[in-house]
Amino acid sequence: MRIAAIASVFLLILGVRIFFYYQNQPQFIDGQLVSFRTELHSEPKISNQQRLSANLGSRAILIYAPALPEYHYQDSLKISGKLESRLLKDGTKIFVMFFPKIEKQKSNDFLGAIFAIRQKLIAVFNKTLPLNYSALLLGITFGVKEKMTPDFLNELRLTGVLHVIAASGMNVTLFGGFISALFSFFFKRQLALFFTIFGILIYVILAGFEPSIIRAAIMGVLVFSAQILGRQRLSSYGLILAGYSMIFLNPSIVFDIGFQLSFVATAGLLYIRPIFYSSEFIKRILGKSLVGEDIATTISAQAATLPILLANFGVYSIWSIVVNALVLWTVPILMIIGGVGGVLGLFFDLGGRLVIFLSLPFILYFEKIINIFSNFGGILKIENLSWQIVLGYYLLLGAVVYRLRNSKV
Repeated sequence: MRIAAIASVFLLILGVRIFFYYQNQPQFIDGQLVSFRTELHSEPKISNQQRLSANLGSRAILIYAPALPEYHYQDSLKISGKLESRLLKDGTKIFVMFFPKIEKQKSNDFLGAIFAIRQKLIAVFNKTLPLNYSALLLGITFGVKEKMTPDFLNELRLTGVLHVIAASGMNVTLFGGFISALFSFFFKRQLALFFTIFGILIYVILAGFEPSIIRAAIMGVLVFSAQILGRQRLSSYGLILAGYSMIFLNPSIVFDIGFQLSFVATAGLLYIRPIFYSSEFIKRILGKSLVGEDIATTISAQAATLPILLANFGVYSIWSIVVNALVLWTVPILMIIGGVGGVLGLFFDLGGRLVIFLSLPFILYFEKIINIFSNFGGILKIENLSWQIVLGYYLLLGAVVYRLRNSKV
């Protein structure tokens, strides 16, 4: 009863915070002239023009700009122009600005230094590997979205592994789960989890402090810290506290797909993954299998995130779990090779390129797997996924997880 009372108080406080947050948000209308400052949290998409994603208050807007001058991740910009509303196929209303006046502002020196390092890393990778391979390794290692051929990008999408090239919360969660399992083979539990937390923090720095990465890292560090203390309940409290704090500071974050994936993927590893090890028989099978840890991690994360992926992208491959299990074991290896090679390349170009070249066998394997499975079909397309179905899925999943975790297998 005491926990329920405390939870009710915190939910009431959060409700009041959300109410006043949206009450004080400025309202925008079609045709309105606006002028605002923003920082780019992702690289613009460039063709014969640039498409930028920016934030205006709590709203995300699309901005179309000329191809030159080029703008980049972490640029601080002052944007002045007219808002135009557009209606997406799913009925969502967004604002777009076509060729507004854009003035580059003085950027934060620290973030500017991080960006300069990233640009040098990109140059080292691009000089070492072909276009698709370089883009894949940069995406896996640093979340850098470099150009790749449309066919290769489509194969990643069709096989359900597109998330590996994005600096996403789900990627951090999977990375944390994999390196935790890896360190567990060599160190005691507490020491292995300590190195896992340290690895997550290093990844945040290398990924350039993207908001989605920072959010996922906070959740991961809290959960793994609680696990160091050996208490599952503290892990749960850590995840809830992280989610609550982020929503309290910025209520609009609850609609951010990166936040949603970070939260539920972490919850999947926290509540679903242990089920695979509750049975000695399954535990022995997974332990003897080369991809056992990857299968457990992949199924746990994907079971937790499936409705969010379907609701936002409308496409899901029935081979996704199989493909992920076959290729995700290469992700930590590629991250290590890419990270070491990239950092070395900052100081010794040839040495860095030699290390990066070691990733080629793993990338060729990765490419071969997605080439094979992308031709198998099995793509589920859902035009509209109602909130009732999403809620029903999570209620059913929660009931199944509760039943399995509290039964003797």
